Amino acid sequence: MGNTDSQAVDDQNINSHESDRVLLNGKHPIVRKGSSYLEEPVMIKVTERGEANVTIDTSPSNDREGHARNSNNKLRYAVSEMQGWRSHMEDEHALNPNLASNRQQAMLLKDHHLFAVFDGHGGDFASKFCCTHLVSTLTAQKDWQSYLTLSNEGDGSRESVRGLVLLKSALTSTFLELDTKLMDAERNVREGQLSKLKNLVYSLGGDIGHSIFQCGTQDHDRIMNFDRKMALTLPTAVPLERSGSTGVVVLVTPSHIVCANAGDSRAILSKKNAVLPLSFDHKPHNDVELTRIEKVGGFVRAGRVDGDLAVSRSFGDFGYKNCSTKESGDSSNEPKDHRVTAHPDILVYAREPMNDEFLVLACDGIWDRLTNKDCSDLIRSLVNHEGETDVGLICEEVIDTALELDSRDNMTCCIVMFPGVNINHQISKMSSLRGVMKRRLDRENSWGDTSTPAKRAQQRSEERRKKHRQALSKAKQTRMQKRQ
Repeated sequence: MGNTDSQAVDDQNINSHESDRVLLNGKHPIVRKGSSYLEEPVMIKVTERGEANVTIDTSPSNDREGHARNSNNKLRYAVSEMQGWRSHMEDEHALNPNLASNRQQAMLLKDHHLFAVFDGHGGDFASKFCCTHLVSTLTAQKDWQSYLTLSNEGDGSRESVRGLVLLKSALTSTFLELDTKLMDAERNVREGQLSKLKNLVYSLGGDIGHSIFQCGTQDHDRIMNFDRKMALTLPTAVPLERSGSTGVVVLVTPSHIVCANAGDSRAILSKKNAVLPLSFDHKPHNDVELTRIEKVGGFVRAGRVDGDLAVSRSFGDFGYKNCSTKESGDSSNEPKDHRVTAHPDILVYAREPMNDEFLVLACDGIWDRLTNKDCSDLIRSLVNHEGETDVGLICEEVIDTALELDSRDNMTCCIVMFPGVNINHQISKMSSLRGVMKRRLDRENSWGDTSTPAKRAQQRSEERRKKHRQALSKAKQTRMQKRQ
């Protein structure tokens, strides 16, 4: 997960401050694998595309510059993901999955579209689990079922305040229930890992009567309750499951755009002449987050929860949550009050068909290098001025841009194009080499045959250091001149 050249709780370490070497029965040193980066990034992208009919009235119209709105009232969308410099890919996504369990619901939800990005850290178990169980958990919520019973029009319709309240409640419950399900799943994984560890200890002639292997003992309970202090005393060659994941989910209805977010994955809405945030990053140093963390006995150091975790809301990361009623550092059993919580913030915008252009959902591997405006301007330029019509290629270009800006994280970018977006069809018709493909060719020509991402990154790093040295030298000269 991003933010992160140094996401605390790095890849396979139990804690970022613990020793990399432990002793098994005092005899066998075991080296734990920490967070690792590759010598060259994995640049193969996995890209998915899709489209759906929408019924809002956005009939095509041309402007003076030859732009035209997305024809046929199509909602076009795509997602692309790339492993990048990281040794493992830990992102997951949901691209407009089916929300209906029967034909009647399918008719009710034909204009409802769901998109989500999950950015895992400490492993991919949490992100995969949340992505797999997102839809089933959402559609099982009572408030979701109540929302489906509402009419299409009137004060009590799905477009009314009551409808929005039900949707927000359903999404909040979904995040919290997903987290509870994930905790049970991670406990099951830990049980299996302890069994493997017991077999390993036995094969090395160790003591398999250790309390960590005995159900009901304090040590075993502490492991099952994700006590991070246990990591310092475990005689383990099997890293215990303790992954986490941020999550941003956007639901597009005929009348509104609803975004639920926990963590620092982010979504934006680009409108004509404006870009609006659909979410705000949950960082430990933010006032609201810091107050909650300190209220329950936690602290923030170097921008991290308890000096370790770089986000203050996430799925998983149960070592920072109250997972036991027996003993806990947290003073409240309410999930929203834990040091780290999966409780989402939710923002809602009314649809404006003639002004809505596109949505972007992405992990912080993108947002660490591109501001909301940077990302919106890049996409708008590709569509409005360079005639790019392939949403999947646009996703890939956003990723490539972040990579060349030295993002070292996994990267996932999802873009949803509304019918109201302007496409420069004049350029589209003039040349087959346009937009993203033209940009790629221009870059490759400027780089030369011997260039690699690592070489370019090293060159950029040297240039930054040179500028830094020049700035320091200039500042020193200025100080000396003032003294004279």
